[in-house]
Amino acid sequence: MSFPTSPNFPKQMILDGFILPSKYILGSVTKIFLLFTFACFSALKIVVYSIYALPFCNYTTRVSIFECVHVSIAVIISSLKVLLILFGFDLNYFKKFIATIESLSISPDHRTIKRNRRLSLIILVITFTGYSTLCIIYRLSSIQNLFEATLLILCDIFIEFGLLFLLNMICNICICLKAAFNEINSQIADLNETPKQVFNSFHEIRNLRKRYSYAVRATKHADKLYRYFITIFFVEYFSYNIMNIVRSFGPKTHIDPFWLFVMLCQTIHLLILTYNLVSVNNLSRQGLEDLYELSFKLNSIHLYHENDIFIARMALSDVGFTFANLFTINNSFITSMFTLSLTIIIALTSLIYQ
Repeated sequence: MSFPTSPNFPKQMILDGFILPSKYILGSVTKIFLLFTFACFSALKIVVYSIYALPFCNYTTRVSIFECVHVSIAVIISSLKVLLILFGFDLNYFKKFIATIESLSISPDHRTIKRNRRLSLIILVITFTGYSTLCIIYRLSSIQNLFEATLLILCDIFIEFGLLFLLNMICNICICLKAAFNEINSQIADLNETPKQVFNSFHEIRNLRKRYSYAVRATKHADKLYRYFITIFFVEYFSYNIMNIVRSFGPKTHIDPFWLFVMLCQTIHLLILTYNLVSVNNLSRQGLEDLYELSFKLNSIHLYHENDIFIARMALSDVGFTFANLFTINNSFITSMFTLSLTIIIALTSLIYQ
């Protein structure tokens, strides 16, 4: 048995589905776009907070100190966003990702990829529209200084638009990786269903092992491109929501429906990103059971050796995206983050409002 030679993963299909036209994605236009939306307006937000918020911080009570910490976190996260685009987002890794995934020599399901991309983009655009509308209403109703309100509205909308681009890009990358791992797992399953007597060569297993290695390498390039964005995204989501939930327990706090909708939009973004990141990690090990069952059908020491190497590679490699290159984003990581957040919320609420 031998697998037919499949066409390479089409480069144009990898570049389709982004907010910017595909011909500009690998050029300087992407960097300029992110500098203008994500970095410049994050820097402007730092200036606005430094003028209108930080000088008026009050450190007399626990509640007022907590409010100052909230503003300080916003300044720190905005600073990290500027540094991310300036130093932590290298499109050369995206070019390496494309070159590596093209070497897989597989033919993915184009319709499924397009459908998943379209669904992801529709959800992101809906949340972006709702969030932007909400920001305009909230800033104009809560800030008396029209100039300050206008600056913050511009910051919120353009930063959110940059976030929309980055989330859409990483979702598209994850969809390509999932298609690659799905195809490899499908070929492993097909190989496992082959009658025992046809196993007189180890080239099929070696070719699959080679493709899996390319898929892992492509995932590593994608992780190097996006690991700092993922880190900042998780830190921003959990820190803001921890602060907001703790504030909602205050004796004089009124839970505004606008605030609930903001949390809903942010949570949808988290769910979309987390689903794609965790799916890549899960699919990278999905073929283990088929490889183990395949070992019962092998009839030579060479085939056993190839299969054992493949099993070890799949079982021991922690494939996926990482949080600051420290933890792989998987089911356990997400559970730990929510558990830690709940612990911090309980501790802060008890400390501030006791």
